Amino acid sequence: MSVSARKDPKSVEPGMLVRLMPSPMARGLLLAVTAGVFFQCLNATVKLLVADMPPLFVAWGRWTMGLLLIAPFLLAGAGLKAVRTSQIHLHGLRAVFHTTGYVLWYLAVALIPLAEAAALGFSGPIFVAAGAALFLGETVGPRRWLAVIVGFVGVLIIVRPGFVALNWGTVMMLASVPVVAASNLVAKKLTARDSPQVIVFWQSVLATLCFLPFAILDWHLPTWTQLGWLLLAAVFGQMGYLLMTSAYRLADISAVQPTVFLGIVWAGLFDFFLFGRSADLATFAGAAIIVASTSVIAHREALAARRQRG
Repeated sequence: MSVSARKDPKSVEPGMLVRLMPSPMARGLLLAVTAGVFFQCLNATVKLLVADMPPLFVAWGRWTMGLLLIAPFLLAGAGLKAVRTSQIHLHGLRAVFHTTGYVLWYLAVALIPLAEAAALGFSGPIFVAAGAALFLGETVGPRRWLAVIVGFVGVLIIVRPGFVALNWGTVMMLASVPVVAASNLVAKKLTARDSPQVIVFWQSVLATLCFLPFAILDWHLPTWTQLGWLLLAAVFGQMGYLLMTSAYRLADISAVQPTVFLGIVWAGLFDFFLFGRSADLATFAGAAIIVASTSVIAHREALAARRQRG
C-alpha cells in the first residue's frame, strides 16, 4: 500500500514532502500530527459555537458547510464519476458509527474542558490497535503496544479516575470513544480502494443526511457571524479528515493512532487562551508522558521504515 500511495495522483501529499521524506511511514506520521492540529482547531471552534447554539445543530451545520466546500472541487469536470465508489456499503457502515459517536461527542464537548475531552479521547488507540489486529490483520508489534500503553498511563494521570467526580459530559465522551474508533477502522479499510477525497466526500454527504433529523428537532436560525464560525469549523474538519485519511494510506492505523496523544498540547493551549482555563500540574505531567511516548514510536517507526528500504 505504501508504494501505491506514493504514486497515487489523487494523494493530497505535496511533491516536495515526498522528496524530503521518502519514508511513507514518516510521512504518514507527519500528516497525522498535522491532522491533529486541525482537529483541535475544530474542537475549539465547536466549543465556541455550542455556547450559543444547539450542539447537534452545530454538528449538522459543520458537515453541511464541509460538503459545500468539498463538492465543487471534486465534481468539477468529471462530475459524479470523480466520487464513484464500489464500497458504498462500507461508507454507510462508517456513517452509522460516525453519527452515533459524534452525537455523544458534540453533547459532551459542551459540558467539559477541551483538554479533558482530548484526554478522554486518547483511549481510542487502545480500541483501534486491538481492532486493527483483530479485523484488519495488521501486525501490532510490541513497540506500538508499548507506546499506546505508556500514553494511556499519561491519560490516567490527567483524568485521575476515582479522585475526580465524573459528570455526564465525561460519561458521554468515554462512551463515544470506542464508536469513533470503529469509524476509524472502517476508514482504514476504505483506503484500500478509495482516495482520501472520495472517502471524505461520502463521509460529508452521509453525515449531513444523518445529522439532519437532529438539526430539525432542535432548529436554530444562525446569525451571519455564526455561519462564519460554522464555515471555519468545516475548513478545519475537512482538512483534518483529508490529512488523517491520507495518513491511513501510508501507515498502519495502529502506528498512526498514538500521534493523537499530542492533541492534549493543542487542547490545553486553546483552553488557556480562548476559555481562560489553565491546566494543573497533573495535566502537564500526563501530557509530558504522552508526548514522550508519541515521539519514541514515531522515531522507531521511521528507523524501521528506513531499514526496510535499505
